[in-house]
Amino acid sequence: MTKPTPPPRLSLILTLLVLAQFVIVLDFSIVQIALPTMRTELGISLADSQWIVSAYGLTFAGFLLLSGRASDLYGRRRLFGIGLVVFALSSLAGGLAPSESVLIGARAVQGIGAAIASATGLSLLVVTFPEGRERNRALSVFAAVSSAAFAAGVILGGVLTATLGWRSIFFVNVPIGIVTAILASRLLVESRGDPNQRRLDLPGALSVTAGLSILVYALTNAANRGLLSVDTLVPLGLSGVVLALFLAIENRSGAPLMPLSFLRRGAVFSANALAILTIAAVSSMIFLLTIYLQQIQGYSALSAGLAFLPTALVFLSVGGYLSAKLVTRFGPKPVLLVGMTVQAAGFLLLAQLHLGTPFLTGVLPDMLVVSLGAALSFTAFNIAALSGARKGEEGLASGLINTSTQVGGPIGLAIAVTIVGVVAASAGASVTAAAATVDGFRYAFLGASVLSGVGIVFASLMRSPKMVVMARETTLQATTPLSPPIAEGKRSLAMNKILVAVDGSENGERAAKTAIGFARDYHAELDVLRVVPSPSSVNPSSLRAGGSSSGILKERYEYAEKEAEDYVNTVVGEAKSAGVSVAGGTVIRANGPPANAITETAKREGADVIVIGTRGLGATGRLLQGSVSAGVVAHSDVTVIVVR
Repeated sequence: MTKPTPPPRLSLILTLLVLAQFVIVLDFSIVQIALPTMRTELGISLADSQWIVSAYGLTFAGFLLLSGRASDLYGRRRLFGIGLVVFALSSLAGGLAPSESVLIGARAVQGIGAAIASATGLSLLVVTFPEGRERNRALSVFAAVSSAAFAAGVILGGVLTATLGWRSIFFVNVPIGIVTAILASRLLVESRGDPNQRRLDLPGALSVTAGLSILVYALTNAANRGLLSVDTLVPLGLSGVVLALFLAIENRSGAPLMPLSFLRRGAVFSANALAILTIAAVSSMIFLLTIYLQQIQGYSALSAGLAFLPTALVFLSVGGYLSAKLVTRFGPKPVLLVGMTVQAAGFLLLAQLHLGTPFLTGVLPDMLVVSLGAALSFTAFNIAALSGARKGEEGLASGLINTSTQVGGPIGLAIAVTIVGVVAASAGASVTAAAATVDGFRYAFLGASVLSGVGIVFASLMRSPKMVVMARETTLQATTPLSPPIAEGKRSLAMNKILVAVDGSENGERAAKTAIGFARDYHAELDVLRVVPSPSSVNPSSLRAGGSSSGILKERYEYAEKEAEDYVNTVVGEAKSAGVSVAGGTVIRANGPPANAITETAKREGADVIVIGTRGLGATGRLLQGSVSAGVVAHSDVTVIVVR
């Protein structure tokens, strides 16, 4: 069991988890700027230097799913601390490495520690912050920092390499990792998944880790030796066989590492597909533009790194604030549609790149458009992917979405480098090498636009909450006019427990009559819910504790709660008089949006259907005035019947 976390500690916990994630993601890109210096000092060939980057990504992607599931079984705080310590010590070994082999080995171990810490860190965030506005805000900060860290790594790598040398990019991780591990042991509360499920699916864990590792290895070879090379095709085919074996194992396992039904739940599959597509496109942009600025435009490592500062700021601002607000109001699907569309448009703009494109007026605006779309999408697909997790599955969900993001990078890099290579090789003798390379960049950006277009398709196909809109005239006749459509269109719809949200208005009364009719005709249990919003300056917990709030506000709040209880009891009485055998009422105090309280209560109580009234506002009215029913539809995982 997870103990509730006191509110004052939530900001500290979020800072702790975000700091750990920032350092982990930073290590993907911080090394790239320092590679030329490493190669010179340690005598590493160009072909072998890619393993300094790939060794980290390979073990990171391979161990994420295993780490997430293990944290559900053996304790998230414990594994989070272990991962940070492994990450810090292997970073120290990398900074002290006397040779190429030691450095590559340290990077591989560093990836394992990063996988453990990253998967458990995200699941700790999910179990610490309640679902709804608080979790959306925390996830938006987590996602924004993760994506900004990728761009910031290029900047910091240039600064540290130019001032303190390449070894400093590893040493900086050591104090951060150790201090974060110590703070985690003091601030975080230990949590686990289902206490009755204490067995880890070892065959499934080994097969998925091996399959993903081989896949990343194949994609790394594709980026360096070509997509059709033997070094790429053989491991690619082998990874397909091993991952197919994993699916067969999971289908037969009594305690699967990843229940296959989990992918079919809500928006989980679409969200993970969007994560792969988004990361694949964005990572290719950062990689190609780093080369363009340094090798084509003649920027120094430090100048090229600083060129990515505006994109990092976009991820922090849009991903950390705006995206969460939009997801809370409209749900993840429309935000993802807009984000992927903007991202695709940005890549089409980048496809106009040429040898002399000025940075400030040409490259930078296009980068910012891509970053805006990606920043909107990052938060949205993280929220969508984790919304399908039930209690005890937080590690599974976080491990899966982390795995998708890490696999996306090598996929994008392999596609981009292969396109550039093919285009450059087909250029005629009259074209300079630089011009041929930039031609390849243009086609690679077109490829990234295609990936974003595929993302638009996945976003449009994302499962939305089911909604049945009922006209005002039919509500007075209970369920008779609506029963045939539901029976035909929603044959799998359960009607065992119905939650109706009421507010004392005419809309609420119509919703109550409709819900009573459903409960009577389907012999279902009825739960009547009324949400009492807290006055803006009053915290309900402070009222209960006798805080410093004024007596007038306290009296007003208590009166509103008593009035709500009386109204709910009246509706429950009407339901029982109408023939509903099981009916009860609940009054919820809420600081945040009422829609969040309604959907959270429905999930907690196991409701099959939510019935709610609406004022019938259009899209503009909902945007300007807000709509509780629209918020419920956006965030609910069950059928929502909107009565107007």
